[in-house]
Amino acid sequence: MLRFTVIIIACFTALTSNISHAHNTSLTHVKVCGDAIDWPPYTYVIDEQTLGYDIEILDEALMKNGISYDITMTSWSRCLRGTKMGEFDLAVSSSYNTARDRDYLYTEWYYSITPYYIYSLDRFPQGLTISDVKELTDYKVCGNHGYNYTDFNLNNIIRAGNSVKDALDMLERGSCEVYLNWVEIIDGIKSVWGIDYIQDNLVAEVVPNMRPHKFYMLISKKFPAKAELKATLDPYLTSMQAKHSAQ
Repeated sequence: MLRFTVIIIACFTALTSNISHAHNTSLTHVKVCGDAIDWPPYTYVIDEQTLGYDIEILDEALMKNGISYDITMTSWSRCLRGTKMGEFDLAVSSSYNTARDRDYLYTEWYYSITPYYIYSLDRFPQGLTISDVKELTDYKVCGNHGYNYTDFNLNNIIRAGNSVKDALDMLERGSCEVYLNWVEIIDGIKSVWGIDYIQDNLVAEVVPNMRPHKFYMLISKKFPAKAELKATLDPYLTSMQAKHSAQ
């Protein structure tokens, strides 16, 4: 009788454990983060409302499948750190590098953007024409904190604040000679917020012979429903590739 009771208790424990595990890994709500500073038209904030292409994607891929979400707009550095640590379940609009691949679960890519290099005519009165990104190794190049510049294949990029303005201020002071960004982001800042950074003595050029940079979402490896979230997002993201890709 005692043995039978132990078996019953053991079976009940195993059953409740499985039920609890299934509950913990069910995909019902996702905590999302994005870059609040300079990433229009993909994510941006107007009157405390988060808007952009990423929101449209989340509404279609999650909400229409009965999965709710909330989004925190913060610095990109904090978004990455929070997703890695499990504070957030999903980070939107991330490029690829091997370090991130170790720390996060990547979705399929869903849009691509065009690499830009920006310089001042005060420094280069005759302009700065290049035929390959490797030629920028001869100059002091700056970028933003937390951003991934792996696709540019340049070493010793100077990190200049969190925003486009921070980096351009550094450029105009002569602290760096070239600033790296992307066509769609600079155009998005102008179309969404009405800020035209490329005027007066600043010139922006497309980096020649460089493929558009692909962007993905990052799923926290600490999220219990990570596999289910990836399986939910990937088919929809793949369907968006041709529609929202730089040519």
